[in-house]
Amino acid sequence: MNNVSKLVLSAVLAVGVVAAPIVEAAVPADKKELVKQLKKKRGGKALGPRIGKKVQAAFELYSADDVNGALEILLELEPKNEFDQAYVHRFIGNMYAGQKGQVAKALDSLFKAKELDQLPFDDHAGVIKLIADLSLQEQKFEQAIKHYYEYIEFSYDQDPNVYLRLANSYYEMKKYPEVIEPAKKAIELFPKPNQNPYVLIMASYYERKMYPEATKALETLVKVFPENPKWWTQLGMFYMLIEDYQRGLSTMEVAYKQGYLSTKAQYKQLAQLYASNGIPFKAATILEKYSASGVIDKDRSGVAIMATTFQNAREYKKAAKYFGEAARIGKVDGDLLRKQGNALMIVEDFSGAVKAYQDALDAGVKREGLVYMALAEAEFYRENWKKAHVAIKKAMEDKSTAKSARGWESYIRDTAERKGVAL
Repeated sequence: MNNVSKLVLSAVLAVGVVAAPIVEAAVPADKKELVKQLKKKRGGKALGPRIGKKVQAAFELYSADDVNGALEILLELEPKNEFDQAYVHRFIGNMYAGQKGQVAKALDSLFKAKELDQLPFDDHAGVIKLIADLSLQEQKFEQAIKHYYEYIEFSYDQDPNVYLRLANSYYEMKKYPEVIEPAKKAIELFPKPNQNPYVLIMASYYERKMYPEATKALETLVKVFPENPKWWTQLGMFYMLIEDYQRGLSTMEVAYKQGYLSTKAQYKQLAQLYASNGIPFKAATILEKYSASGVIDKDRSGVAIMATTFQNAREYKKAAKYFGEAARIGKVDGDLLRKQGNALMIVEDFSGAVKAYQDALDAGVKREGLVYMALAEAEFYRENWKKAHVAIKKAMEDKSTAKSARGWESYIRDTAERKGVAL
């Protein structure tokens, strides 16, 4: 799984399920009168005297935190009429729902209460909602979805948490297109912004590889929750994903200035964006700073990248320094020493270049001819004609550089003769 997937999955926060009594429903204004009539129609029932006394005794034990004692009373009851049966089943279901490992028993009792369809309006709605919540908790997502919609249809409640849990259930079932509608409804209904539905929308698009849409969703997250560092750094990553490197850099620069970056991956990402936008010096200095502080590991690959970045920024002395460091991490790498020599040649440190090339040859390189050619040039500029000639003769032995070396050999010989040096 790539880093973006990990970030998306970690961002989708678990939607908590609380087995609690139903609170006052958020009924739309145009449905309030209807709900009032429905409540009136389903009201007016009361427990029979015998069952009522037992239920009262169970409730007193339950209130004293003696759940087992309360259950013992209720489980022995055999109510005759359907209302009493539904009431007892609901009470048992609610108590089991609050006990660890008893969800199956809770659902069994709650389904019995629901099927009897005898409880007052709010109580019946609460049974349906608790079935949905417990089903989600048990990862029975289809069952949860069915009962959330049944709850909405029965109660007319516009609870944003219900729509959020619907979206979450669809996401867990990998039904990503279906996530969008309930998530948007949750956003509309929450009195204060809640980041979870925004995250689910972004994740829905991302999982379908709809990266531009996922990026737009993440832009919204940043606008609504600008104080959350995670969304800034993730947005920078998403811009890279859609190859919008300019916006990616702008986003990560803001995050950097706000102190939102903290991991080596984030600093490397910022450096990569500077490099992609043609600003290699800033890329290199970021890598250098956080390598020195220990945030970015000083392994061979990382130091070599830093050296190359300084080279691209035409900071050849620093490039040479870090090519040399990278070459000597672990087993000596001759090809990195050759690059160190090349950088030193540019700054006309010919003595340093000679040492780098000689060390490269000692360590072993892929193309010796190129190194001997470079060594001959460095010795030539040091006016060590004999050493330059020895090196160029070695280069002539390599088929890949023989032709170029022959031209150099003549030039070195002629120069040495003019200087009165016998080769």
